[in-house]
Amino acid sequence: MRSGKPQGGASAPKMICLFAGGGGLHLGLRQAGFETLFATDSWAPAAKTFRRNLPDVPFHCGDIRHLTPTRVAQMTGGQNVDLVAGGPPCQGFSTLGDQAHGDPRNTLFEAFLRVVLWTQPRCVLVENTSYLRSQYSGHYADLIRESLEGLGFDVEVETLNAADYGTPQIRRRVFFIATRVGRPFQWPSVTHAPMGTRRLHRYQTVGGAIMDLADADATAGVPNHVPLRHGEKVLARYRLIPEGGRMPPPQDLPPEIRRRNFGNTYKRLHRRKPALTLVPGNNAFPVHPVADRSLTAREAARLQDFPDTYVLEGARNEQCKLVGNAVPVRLARHLGEAISLHLGESAQAEDSGQSIAASQRRTRAKKAGSRRGQLTAASFFTGAGGLLLGFARAGFRVVSSYDRKAVVDRNMAINFPEIPHFHTSVWDLEGDRIVRDCGGTAPDVMFGGSPCQGFSIFGNRRFANTRGGHRPEEDERNELSIKFIDLALEVGPKALLLENVKGMLSTQRYGSTYVDEIVRRLENGGYHVEHRILNTADHGIPQLRERLVLVAFKPGLPWEWPSPKFFSEPKPWQRPYATVGDVISDLADPATHSLDFSHVPMAHKELVVERYKLIPEGGRLPETDLPKRLRRGYRSKRVSNFSHVYRRLSRHRPATTMVPGHNAFPVHPTLPRTLTVREAARIQTFPDSMRFVGTRQQQCMLVGNAVPPLFADVLAQKVAKAIKGNALQPGYKADVYELKAEA
Repeated sequence: MRSGKPQGGASAPKMICLFAGGGGLHLGLRQAGFETLFATDSWAPAAKTFRRNLPDVPFHCGDIRHLTPTRVAQMTGGQNVDLVAGGPPCQGFSTLGDQAHGDPRNTLFEAFLRVVLWTQPRCVLVENTSYLRSQYSGHYADLIRESLEGLGFDVEVETLNAADYGTPQIRRRVFFIATRVGRPFQWPSVTHAPMGTRRLHRYQTVGGAIMDLADADATAGVPNHVPLRHGEKVLARYRLIPEGGRMPPPQDLPPEIRRRNFGNTYKRLHRRKPALTLVPGNNAFPVHPVADRSLTAREAARLQDFPDTYVLEGARNEQCKLVGNAVPVRLARHLGEAISLHLGESAQAEDSGQSIAASQRRTRAKKAGSRRGQLTAASFFTGAGGLLLGFARAGFRVVSSYDRKAVVDRNMAINFPEIPHFHTSVWDLEGDRIVRDCGGTAPDVMFGGSPCQGFSIFGNRRFANTRGGHRPEEDERNELSIKFIDLALEVGPKALLLENVKGMLSTQRYGSTYVDEIVRRLENGGYHVEHRILNTADHGIPQLRERLVLVAFKPGLPWEWPSPKFFSEPKPWQRPYATVGDVISDLADPATHSLDFSHVPMAHKELVVERYKLIPEGGRLPETDLPKRLRRGYRSKRVSNFSHVYRRLSRHRPATTMVPGHNAFPVHPTLPRTLTVREAARIQTFPDSMRFVGTRQQQCMLVGNAVPPLFADVLAQKVAKAIKGNALQPGYKADVYELKAEA
């Protein structure tokens, strides 16, 4: 194998490597002649591994979401970037992970895109698990392609098997090559085949790669070659696994060592074949071909093409993760050589407009062709489109949208031009019209978040305690929720989803609550109804936002509420809440300010700015300690902490609930100003590709009232799963927990 020294010189193509991990992709590209301007990863063992093996590579250890345009410009030194490469985390896509369509790790690609936007490279390489192309009907593969095309790139996608390029491992990964070069990209030619041919070499084998390491005593000086000390029960199982085979079925095992097979843990490799796909983890590597133990980190590194001189840092389990997540070095080198040839032989297209137009035509054709067999949905009280976007991401085809606000019409035309949108009040709708708008067939799902002000303690509901004779049922906004239910009963969808503030549970309507009345009507109409208060932070949204979610569906559909995946005080194996700093840190850089991007800070008055400066991060305005000149407001005799106006967010915690209004957004964690619309949109999990139009106050209202799209995605997945009836096979989670307990 070639050494890790770059093959280029002063004219070598320049690259940035993101999500660098153990360095497999970077090392292969480096061997192909690329010079690294900088590499980055947030994991300390990755940084230590780079600094030990590649001390000449500038390495930034930090969260990519916290990078800013100014910081990236400093790290590139103003040089032109030829390639941005990386593999955003794949756990949300992999069949071995949670397969969580709404997993926030999946959205790290948006941070990757920001670096692409700031550096304007000639080429982009994105790597991920091959299942990305099939999971959730290929939604994320389409999203990656369309996002890159939207930046003016021509995009090619291919699934490559590392064994076809000389790696002793069957490892299929999907690669996206995006270029601004005016010709098609030529993928590297295959060099190996299972049995070999006159033209191709035979597949490399496990035996050829690692059998010299079988005797641990004779290889004591080899780095990272430390066998795991297995317990007697595990060793007894290993002894029963034939070379190239699995552990016998549970019924054929002695009772004292019975358990289900799980993943690669109880598979033994074969010396005369390539390895099966390595996956990260301490105990997830397969069993050695002849020794009764799992592979060491060094043996796994050999099967990933790392040279023995490349030392993995960290504890053993961290070394295994570095190796298991890596791109095989040989495959990366072949890709790098193909990219270098592509960049070197063609001049950059003078005008990328033709490329963009072609990509947009492909995108429209793909969307039109993907409609068959999709579940359909109709959106009501659409607003900014948070629920709509979540259902679309979950694979639904939204066939109609309704809202009475003109500003919503404008935002829909910009962000969802392919969705039929109708400017009308729900009061003016009838079931027959909705069916006609949906193409003559009732949609599978109707969803909406009816106006909440009448149910909220911040809205007219407070009048119940301050004004005599206040009757919530006389508030037209409250009655819209009842009208929505009546429309659903006329249309007859398979399922219905309603979102609102939790105050709806207690707001009275003619002697009972609004929720009681909704449940009564739906049950009389033949629906099964469930409702629950859910906190969006439990599902990966960087915001403590409790909302009532009510679902109704035809009897027999297997409804299952989403369980919390993120925790305020997580156990070692659980994920912590997403934080404000995770999503808005890069926007503190003035270079990101843009009117079109809805990221323009308010011009606060001088006294307001001075008050903001006194608020500690994560705290409130210290009213009692204010200097006398700051105690009097411009329109009030005394300043007080009201709502979120004088509350500062913390970078290290989720935000408080975003509420709509011109001045209602809280104060930035570190700057003396309130959040911009874009910062609030990030906290609401809207993608940067969404544009918001209208006055600043209208944009604040749209964003603040919205259902976070990531949360909507989680809910929509459950609705789709109920309709399709495709529950997970029993026992899957039990196996995961069994493995953790045994380890």
